[in-house]
Order: sequence, then structure tokens, then C-alpha cells
Amino acid sequence: MANNFNSTEFIGTLIEGGFSDKQATTLTLALVRLMDSHLVTKSYLDMKLTELRAEFRAELAQLKSELVQWMFTILIVQTGATALMFKFLH
Repeated sequence: MANNFNSTEFIGTLIEGGFSDKQATTLTLALVRLMDSHLVTKSYLDMKLTELRAEFRAELAQLKSELVQWMFTILIVQTGATALMFKFLH
């Protein structure tokens, strides 16, 4: 995202409002530093998105593994129950 803050125009506005050149420049520099330290960049968002995708894939793989184990357990129990019913009925 392009930086739309025009520091020269901001300094001019401060000077017109009664600030000295040094005060206007110092305040503008402080403001630019503050904005830069709190703005999120595209590269930061891309990095976080990559981390979240990796975390999501790992959790999804874990859930898939747990589901397969659960289904296998149900299959074993069902097979055992069927075998018992077959034995008692015959």
C-alpha cells in the first residue's frame, strides 16, 4: 500500500499554524516514525498467512488421524458385536 502521507505538506500546515520550522520538522518525523511502527505491511501479512496455513494443515492432519483411529475402533467393535450375535444366534 502506498504511503499517502505527504510530510512536506504536513510541515507546511504546521508552520502556517504557528509552529517553527524545527518544531514542525521534529513533530512530522515523530509522527512518521509512529505510523511506520504501527502499520502492518503486506510482507508481514503474507508471513502470518503462511504460518496460519501451516498450523491449519497440521491441525487438519491431526484431526484426520484421530478420525481414522476412531472409525477403525468403531469397525472393530462392530465386527466383535456382529461375531457375538452370530455365535449366539447359531
